[in-house]
Amino acid sequence: MKRSAVATGVVVVALALALASLTVKGCAHRGANPVAGPAAGSGRPPDIAVRARLRGIPLYRTLAGAEALRSGTVESDGTLHLEVDPRALVEPRLAAAGLRGASELLPVSARGTIAKESAAGTPPVGAFRESWSFDGPAALFDLLDRSSTGRPVTLALDALPGAPAALVCLRLNPARLADPSLGGPAFASWRDRASFAEKLLGRPLRAEIAEDLAGPAVFALYETGDAAEAEAVVAVELLRSDRLSGLLDMLFSLGALTERVTVRRYRGVPTGSFRSESGGPGVALAVDGPLLIAATSRARLESAIDARRRTLHFRAGVAAAADPAASWSAVSESAFVAHGWARLARSSDEPKSKAAMTFAALRPEGATGWRLEGHGAGPAISADPVFPFVRSVWGGRQRDGD
Repeated sequence: MKRSAVATGVVVVALALALASLTVKGCAHRGANPVAGPAAGSGRPPDIAVRARLRGIPLYRTLAGAEALRSGTVESDGTLHLEVDPRALVEPRLAAAGLRGASELLPVSARGTIAKESAAGTPPVGAFRESWSFDGPAALFDLLDRSSTGRPVTLALDALPGAPAALVCLRLNPARLADPSLGGPAFASWRDRASFAEKLLGRPLRAEIAEDLAGPAVFALYETGDAAEAEAVVAVELLRSDRLSGLLDMLFSLGALTERVTVRRYRGVPTGSFRSESGGPGVALAVDGPLLIAATSRARLESAIDARRRTLHFRAGVAAAADPAASWSAVSESAFVAHGWARLARSSDEPKSKAAMTFAALRPEGATGWRLEGHGAGPAISADPVFPFVRSVWGGRQRDGD
């Protein structure tokens, strides 16, 4: 019972990563602009040409026939200017997933431009360039740090082992994690579990976690050679580590009583790895100095501990292309991620050993607004590796449970 309660506290951190990624991913279905600025053509109902252009972009086909598409125009070169209702667009999917009403956490509107290069230009031929604006506050965006003086995601990046194929950099606003109404009615069951854990342990887990997190975090995805599987490492920077380290020690001690958990010290760091009952990816955890590290395998966790002790931290590939100063950014050259988004869009894609790079970044704009900009081989949404990874793990466990 206690092991479950402590695990619930640790899951709060991972949930914040997923929620912030979901926010950006959900909203990216609604607007863009090759240059930062207001979208043109706002207020004009979308015509046949607009919908035809959207149907030519696999990840936007759903938007083409959706009532959530409020207005749109298309220029002679194929550039789209759109205005979309994000809540109306994602509510059916969220409701089907048991999260009815969760769309209220998203912005009420999004405006932007989608441009696809068809001739020689700055991006590669056939590449996308987008820029979406979101006016006013949104509950999920409140999870992100919008200050210009926030800590960049550098320490967590230095803990990444090897060469990830995709990653997300995130600057959280930790104080929001202690909000008693976090997530609204749709996430009431998660809050109830956290409350149960707090009562069982006699300590305010959410408040402690909010105080202990520094804000910066990264999610890194690693390909395994199997188009249907991938591994991951999450690193979260801490302001103080003693309380979370104590929680993990308790979790490891209780877990050692079962056959599903392996507990040992690696380079002086207490670590615990939990085997999945379904046979899918497990989870390995450690607090290593100022970092909370979670990985899908003990080998990945130990590699991250090794990486943190390197004398030189050289970043290449997607790690070099990441924007650690943005409130949220994602970059991918992963065939696994590209295939995952293609499956979601129900479009055919040829298996590739490596995908062309796609980049997206979210930054605050004005007092309460936000702007999402992206460029690369696919729409900005396809830079995010979190959703394809979670969907793959969840689908695998469902198949193993059948």
